[in-house]
Amino acid sequence: MTQSKNLKRRTVLGAVGLAGLALPAALPVAEAATAPRRLPTDPAEMLRTMVRIQGTSGRARVTWKTRIVVYAVQPDGVQPLVGLRGSESSWWEQRDATTWVRYSSTLSFFEELGTGRFLEEFRNPLNGNVGKVSTSFIRHKEGEYFTTMGEYFGSMRRAFPKSYPEEPLAPEWTLDAGFVRLRAASNFPPILKQPTREVATLSAPAEQLFDPRIETPAATVSGWNIRPWEPWLGMGDAPGHVIWHFDGVKLADVSQLDADYLQRARAFTPLFDRSPQFDEGPSFFERILTRQPNRAAT
Repeated sequence: MTQSKNLKRRTVLGAVGLAGLALPAALPVAEAATAPRRLPTDPAEMLRTMVRIQGTSGRARVTWKTRIVVYAVQPDGVQPLVGLRGSESSWWEQRDATTWVRYSSTLSFFEELGTGRFLEEFRNPLNGNVGKVSTSFIRHKEGEYFTTMGEYFGSMRRAFPKSYPEEPLAPEWTLDAGFVRLRAASNFPPILKQPTREVATLSAPAEQLFDPRIETPAATVSGWNIRPWEPWLGMGDAPGHVIWHFDGVKLADVSQLDADYLQRARAFTPLFDRSPQFDEGPSFFERILTRQPNRAAT
């Protein structure tokens, strides 16, 4: 189963060492792990901290349990339509002090609001249209790069260099009441139908985030995604759009997913438990680019 100007929605990277965090040298290790800290300002330390919020400073699989509610936004009001239940698993790799790569796989099933029943089709209460709702399954074999000079997929940066410039990290985050909150907006490639915008806030307990003994700190996420009418809604040119509101929690283990979801996910594909890094064929974005022959680099 989510950016500041440089690091987009899923910009929450790796472990922070004690050096550079201004801890009093006299504190014992156990006490130092829970002492209040300032947010790091060194670029490499900022990157590692953001990686740890999003994922892990280790090599273990990281799984987020996610839920989505799709809302219809029209001139005369807002109405919840349908939900999705899903997960986002990722496998992280540190290349050097200034570069991390995340290989992510997202799998979501539509569900009926209120009952949680999985759906194969959906009747739009706004117009009576009945449309098939397919499983959302997205894997990024090329890897998403998180660096001290920006976040990007290689294929997208090559195709749209102006959209993914090299810029120093400038995370929008705060440390309050023992929690670090990172606010971010997705830098989607300029080939998506508009309006499209995603904003999210990730939150992690500082006590875990700044403890180097914990490879995978706990974290939560919540946000929204503005999108045009989905084809399965049959809305045509009607005024309005949809908002996908999502939230999620980082799990200690994939087995903590709902039993019915986990059974359905593993029956859907054997790739559910595998890193996308070794998938065959072109990557997700490379396939999109082959369908955009007349696109101009921007």
